[in-house]
Amino acid sequence: MPSGIFQAVEKLIFRGFLSRFDVHGHFRCPCGEVHSVGVKNVVVEAGALERCASLLDAEIGPKGAVWVLSDENTERAAGKNWKARLFSRRVVSCVLPGSPRPIPSAELVDKLAKEARTVSPDLLISVGSGVISDLVKKVSRDTGVPNWCVATAASVDAFSSSTAAIHVGGFHNAVPAAVSQTIVCDLAVIEKAPQIMILAGLGDLLAKFIAYLDWNLSRIMTGEHYCPIIAGAAIESARLALSAARHLKDDPREAARAMTDAVLTSGFAMQALGGSRPAASAEHTVAHFWEVSDAVPVERLDLHGILVGVASRIVLQGYKEFYRSLENYSPDAAGRLRQFDTEPPWETSMEPGLKPYAEKVRMEMGLRKFDSKILSDRLSRFEASRRSILELAIPLLDELSAAVELLGSLDYPFSHQELGISTEQCLLPCRNVRLLRSRYSTFDLAYELGLGKDLYARILRNVKGG
Repeated sequence: MPSGIFQAVEKLIFRGFLSRFDVHGHFRCPCGEVHSVGVKNVVVEAGALERCASLLDAEIGPKGAVWVLSDENTERAAGKNWKARLFSRRVVSCVLPGSPRPIPSAELVDKLAKEARTVSPDLLISVGSGVISDLVKKVSRDTGVPNWCVATAASVDAFSSSTAAIHVGGFHNAVPAAVSQTIVCDLAVIEKAPQIMILAGLGDLLAKFIAYLDWNLSRIMTGEHYCPIIAGAAIESARLALSAARHLKDDPREAARAMTDAVLTSGFAMQALGGSRPAASAEHTVAHFWEVSDAVPVERLDLHGILVGVASRIVLQGYKEFYRSLENYSPDAAGRLRQFDTEPPWETSMEPGLKPYAEKVRMEMGLRKFDSKILSDRLSRFEASRRSILELAIPLLDELSAAVELLGSLDYPFSHQELGISTEQCLLPCRNVRLLRSRYSTFDLAYELGLGKDLYARILRNVKGG
């Protein structure tokens, strides 16, 4: 590995992944693309807070100024302790409320950017998990001031991604953000994160299985560009972290290390690809809808990773039955094409519950190119590739089922009723995945085969059955 690109402990998957990149952060991949990452240092170890304080001298000198964003919870977990190690350096702190949790809106970003500009810092630093990290990365992009990240929980993969989840125009958007140049993960802090944050991190990892399946499906069905190195790193790190979760009580430090590795690898995979394809698919579309529609009244459980885990289980239940039904399914291509020609446009068939998000739907559907010729090609591709699709999907979904069962044994809150989501709000995005996101998934395959209602019926039966 080129000297100087980053520092980390041995035997971490993200280390092997980053070792492919040169000193400028570029990797000419066998997939045909040149991938890039912007990280300089990654410190993952117990005692990382002390190391990161010393790294500041090399970055901004002893007289440099830093602007630090945290919330009341992450300030107690790490912020106060870390700032105490900065000695005479000028530190300007902004501590957001711990409850209710801040909403990462465009308006809050603008407010924080204005505050940061007034103090002319040399560096912005986030101390927290997903929301705090995303806010600082977006403020960093808007102000042009570089940023670092001090993680307090392995609950999301935001720390190492190049986007930020910001609410814009009433909907969740993954907007471009400045990558964190240094990422600090103190395992002594992360292993002490609240149990619900640990479960949130594990829930977010479930999505990597669905993302892996749907990206491969799109590769087969649409010819979408696919990178096996990026996809493989994301799912392999999730597998190892979920395996380590079995030892949460016996060896919390090792579980924290494996989970931290997984979320960092996932984020770097997204950063290298320039998008969230390796880490997110239909389950994130469902979870994002719940987030922006305020569907979760139980604040303690209203965490991105928790919602993704619940959505992953729902999607899994539909996918498993759907793919098994395809083993003996014979599509009627001519009949499906005739049916397609008589379908009403989405503008006239959109259900009332989706009307508040009509602009989002219009934007996503505008990104789609689909007609009867494309449908005919997709039907032919399915017939030619059915066996390889099923050989990929069925074992992978069985593996995901085992991971869901493991998390259930850890008291993961998988029930939408436990989160306070009404059954209708739970199901509304499941009926409309294709309208809410232009990314190809199994929901698209079901639609193309004329089985969209069948897939939804399987989800409906499982949701109502608990």
